[in-house]
Amino acid sequence: MAHFPDARLLFDPEAHAMKELPRAFFLQATASVARHLLGAWLARRFEGNWYGARIVETEAYLGVRDRAAHSWNGRRTARVEPMFRAGGHLYVYFVYGMHHCANVVTRREGCPEAVLLRAAEGPEGTPPKLLSGPGKLCAALGISSAFSGVDLLGKGDVRIFSNGRAPRHTKAGPRIGIDYAGEAREWPLRFYDADSPAVSRRSGA
Repeated sequence: MAHFPDARLLFDPEAHAMKELPRAFFLQATASVARHLLGAWLARRFEGNWYGARIVETEAYLGVRDRAAHSWNGRRTARVEPMFRAGGHLYVYFVYGMHHCANVVTRREGCPEAVLLRAAEGPEGTPPKLLSGPGKLCAALGISSAFSGVDLLGKGDVRIFSNGRAPRHTKAGPRIGIDYAGEAREWPLRFYDADSPAVSRRSGA
């Protein structure tokens, strides 16, 4: 499986006056980070160029108290270890033998919470459903589990940029695909840009 970005996602963060979000942003409450990541850009550098997409859908996972989180009840495996790092690191896992899913770690070191990046939309002219869903998002940007544990503020090849433009209309609702999680499946921790055609599913209030 190839792990290089789709050429249609080529963009220049500097030309759009984008800056990296500070570490303090990622140390905030996880639900707040999930909501305020909407409108920011996930970017990957490949062969000297940046490829990226605007985040339009996220889900918050609240660590040891959240049955839907990989770190629920203190679970700490080699795969989950990046969740225990300080906010601003990347946690990528492989699921169903075919999809990678990218998460942004939040909170302080040792508090294993994260935000799943569910959907994004590319630069103007990009097909609206190219990054609609966590697996599609990672495939389009060429992000694999090899990037798990990367510091997004470490001047590396995967970063998050922002131009300060938040969505005009944001909605929230229960997360998707976690029927096993007991009462946690009803928690309104999925956030999305209500005006974006790239959102994977439309529900919530």
